[in-house]
Amino acid sequence: MTRETDGWLLISGGLLVALALLIWWRTGRYDIKGAAIDSVWQIARGRRTKDNPTAIEDMAQHIGSAPTHLGKARRTVFTILGHFIAQALGVAALFVAAIGLVLLVVGWFWN
Repeated sequence: MTRETDGWLLISGGLLVALALLIWWRTGRYDIKGAAIDSVWQIARGRRTKDNPTAIEDMAQHIGSAPTHLGKARRTVFTILGHFIAQALGVAALFVAAIGLVLLVVGWFWN
């Protein structure tokens, strides 16, 4: 292998870590568990006001804004499906980040 290999390992490792962060960032809005924790934290800090609803209240308002019962049921199902897909993508992002970190370490210590 050539000396240029360490550069490519660093670049690819950095890109994989960046991809994992992007996945976590995008799937965070569908995570019901995370929204519940954020809501409790917001209430505990006294930051919840009528003009500043919590994340769970936002999800409930989004579901409740559907005009029909079928629409509310559909939004509920898609919210729950989005949560489970976000959880699966979060686990996949964890593996992508681990691979990226391994590539970064190997590229850093490459001789």
